[in-house]
Amino acid sequence: MSSMPPSGSSAVAEGRALAAVLLAAAALAVGCGGEEEQASAPPPVAAGSIALDELERCGGDAPPRLRCGELTVPYERAEPSLGRIGIAFAVRPADDRDPESPRALVAVEGGPGYGSIGSARDYIATFGDLLRDRDLVLVDARGTGGSEPVDCPDMQSSRSTDDIGVAACAERLGERYGSYRTAAAADDIDDVLTALGYGPVQMYGDSYGTYLAQSYAFRHGERLRALVLDSAFPVRGESPWYEGNWRTGIRGLSIACDRSPDCHGDAGRRLERFVTGLRESTMDPGPILDAIAAAGYSPPESYLRIDRAIADYLGGDSDRYSELVAGWRARYGKPGGYSVGEELAVSCNDYPMPWDKDASWEERRRQLGDAIDGLSPEAFAPFTAAEVALAPDWMYLECLGAPPPGPLYERPAERDAAAPEVPVLVVAGELDNITSPPEARAVAADFPNAELFLWRNAGHVQSLYDPRSEGAVRIRRFLRENDGG
Repeated sequence: MSSMPPSGSSAVAEGRALAAVLLAAAALAVGCGGEEEQASAPPPVAAGSIALDELERCGGDAPPRLRCGELTVPYERAEPSLGRIGIAFAVRPADDRDPESPRALVAVEGGPGYGSIGSARDYIATFGDLLRDRDLVLVDARGTGGSEPVDCPDMQSSRSTDDIGVAACAERLGERYGSYRTAAAADDIDDVLTALGYGPVQMYGDSYGTYLAQSYAFRHGERLRALVLDSAFPVRGESPWYEGNWRTGIRGLSIACDRSPDCHGDAGRRLERFVTGLRESTMDPGPILDAIAAAGYSPPESYLRIDRAIADYLGGDSDRYSELVAGWRARYGKPGGYSVGEELAVSCNDYPMPWDKDASWEERRRQLGDAIDGLSPEAFAPFTAAEVALAPDWMYLECLGAPPPGPLYERPAERDAAAPEVPVLVVAGELDNITSPPEARAVAADFPNAELFLWRNAGHVQSLYDPRSEGAVRIRRFLRENDGG
């Protein structure tokens, strides 16, 4: 993420002017259309139109038995004139497969920006013997992996990942920018399942995959037998400030210290003293905020490492802190592995922002300032709301440069939509501050037949990387008990 530049320099003024121009151009591009001859509505996908034996073995280092295919769908089902996009998918047939009534487990990768097929080995390991009688189905979300990945070169090379970069990327994508949204990706998954001839399926999503899976549940709940949301955040009702993540991060420092025999004293008080010292020395608190933001990936050691660096710094030794916050330049590689453009298009289109998405760039900045001023001084203590807002890894400030939603935009889930009665398991790591326990509770509360598993000491999507872990065992048991067979 990128922070807003300080005001008062000619470079900043030029940047603001450029961002405003690009935002206006992108908005014009997204909103244009209608000059081409109106295309007829596409026919619905025919059930069973793709036979499993027609699929070819996936290439590269794909797991054995994984078969790949592609289904072409409209960018916009309500406006076919915008063209079509190829959606890549893969199927690993069950060991004991019933060809007349195949069962399937659909796994949805996180991100946004990542395809699901690339994580096939992790899913196979995590689901284990469940795949004896279930096909594993993976679909790369539009704009990721093998599904025509979005390539915005300046962002992909990390030369420009700020609001100017987002505006330029949106201008590059033109009127298709709004087509990179969660609701459309959910419909793509459903079309693939229809084409492959599946009836009701089980679904697993991790991280952003839980967001996409929730959207699928609200849009196509009749096809679900059971749903697992691993490291979840709510598809509706989320705060643009993600306060629960922040509270979990601060609490995580204290919990990790209290449970470690090698950590002494009060980690929370140490952080307060440290932040006060940063302000007094006019040092930027952004680096320590970013370190805390990433702690949920590998707790509890990640939290202990931060606390040790703070303790040493307060004792006069800054080496550990310097190592902790050492700058690095992101190198994302080719967009087929991870698409920065797709991540930010989906994020800016779908996630809540502390400004009106229909407002101009200057109005958005003013609304952001008003939102900061309106927060309680204790909201992010010991940091201020402004410090959190300007921290690159906490906010989506790049989205200041995104175009407004177009007329074809659909929310991931409508505010008044009824949730399906399907059994749902929500898995939350106690020390996960990427998708926090408060967010998991909100997700569970949105489904009438949901249970929450709060996993002590665990972090973000930990079950996916340790098949023998408590979380992975719990997930397999839930899917086994709710197979609908």
